[in-house]
Amino acid sequence: MNVTETAAAAARELSRTLEGIEESQVEVLMEAICKAKKVYVYGAGRSMLMLRCIAMRLMHLGFESYVVGDTTTPAFEKEDLLILGSGSGETGSLVGVAEKAKKIGGTIGVLTIKRTSTLARLADVLVEIPAFTDKVDYAGMERPILPGGSMFEQSVLLLGDALVLPLAKRAGIPTDRAFTRHANLE
Repeated sequence: MNVTETAAAAARELSRTLEGIEESQVEVLMEAICKAKKVYVYGAGRSMLMLRCIAMRLMHLGFESYVVGDTTTPAFEKEDLLILGSGSGETGSLVGVAEKAKKIGGTIGVLTIKRTSTLARLADVLVEIPAFTDKVDYAGMERPILPGGSMFEQSVLLLGDALVLPLAKRAGIPTDRAFTRHANLE
């Protein structure tokens, strides 16, 4: 299979994965985003990169959004939402941050594959993404064409971008105006 055929096959797998996400879970996440004073995102590796994209889109819509660990990120407070992304739901650094945010009294949102994971148990808002990752043993699940956690990471990215339209509608922001907040010193 050549590169474009592989990409097309991966896109079909990604579509099936996204169709397996429960819309009611996504609705609860959007409600939490709208209620939050500030929205924080945190992950590790490629998952963190996808979450950064979500924070950027939220900022474009006018939400106050931050990435945990950035030098300009303000203190987390109890009116805030922390969105974590981890395929396994067991990433140690994320568990520590979630526990601290929970102690502060904020809301914890988790995007993960495993609903029985440590992060899922800490979550107030859970979005389960039925993707494959090499870090979790899935008896009977077909291994996707792309390696590692690609299916989870790409699902997080596409789900985050798809949140833009309904969030903009709820906030009364025309999407053609939302990108006036896009960086202009590039």
